[in-house]
Amino acid sequence: MKMWSGKIILGMFLGLGMSVLNGCVGLGSGSLPPRLDAAERAKLQDAHLNLTVGVATNAAGGDLVISRLQRTKLFDTVDYVDRLPTPPQVLAKLESTPYGTATVPVYTLLTFGIIPTAVPEPYSFGCTFYSPRHPERAVRVEYLYYSRTTLGWVAGLLALSPNIVLAPWSPDEHPRFYDRLSLAILEHSGEILNLTK
Repeated sequence: MKMWSGKIILGMFLGLGMSVLNGCVGLGSGSLPPRLDAAERAKLQDAHLNLTVGVATNAAGGDLVISRLQRTKLFDTVDYVDRLPTPPQVLAKLESTPYGTATVPVYTLLTFGIIPTAVPEPYSFGCTFYSPRHPERAVRVEYLYYSRTTLGWVAGLLALSPNIVLAPWSPDEHPRFYDRLSLAILEHSGEILNLTK
């Protein structure tokens, strides 16, 4: 009985310690991608590619590719190949792109969030569109931007700006990110459409 109670007490102290350590940083925030200007908004307004995009069923990162491409609203359908009612006109796969920065906010931890830590942090999404009949014919598309991530209590004040999001929201899940990703795809729209030929 004493052995179990000792483990329970140790577990409680470890859990409390992790909670305090996490709370010491305070808050986290990240800057959003730039807003679209009038010309960019006009380009996106009625943009649509009449394509069905398939993702191989066991492809690494398949769920991410599907969700990101669906949220651009540029394509007729985006899904796993085995879920599509007809064969896809184009296939897509995830490409390795920079994402996030590993940081240990030492001063922020030691000062319980009073001294903030700010780091540039890459957020990106990249995929390759390719022909189902000729896989060697491919078009790589990537959108990358650097967010300014701030850890500490000041992040709450920064989040009052419309250009900042407060954790747990991530800058790469904001509509501005998808607008920018859509523009990156549209820059290669001719090449992507040629994959169907």
